[in-house]
Amino acid sequence: MTLSTLTLRDATCSLCANKVSVALHAVEGVRHFDVDLADQTAVVTFDDDVVDRDHICRIIGRTHCHDHGPVM
Repeated sequence: MTLSTLTLRDATCSLCANKVSVALHAVEGVRHFDVDLADQTAVVTFDDDVVDRDHICRIIGRTHCHDHGPVM
């Protein structure tokens, strides 16, 4: 298992956090995550035999909030 803190520099509202949570929930190998809007971070625990940090970042990078656009 790997723990990684990702910066969500453009996540500014609860809809942004929800979109990131939905995206992370769908990634095979992600075991746990915590999205913190106040710190604009997502702390993700994942199985590095199944998924890598770059893939998780790409998934989050494709996540868009309807009000603000990309969240990462």
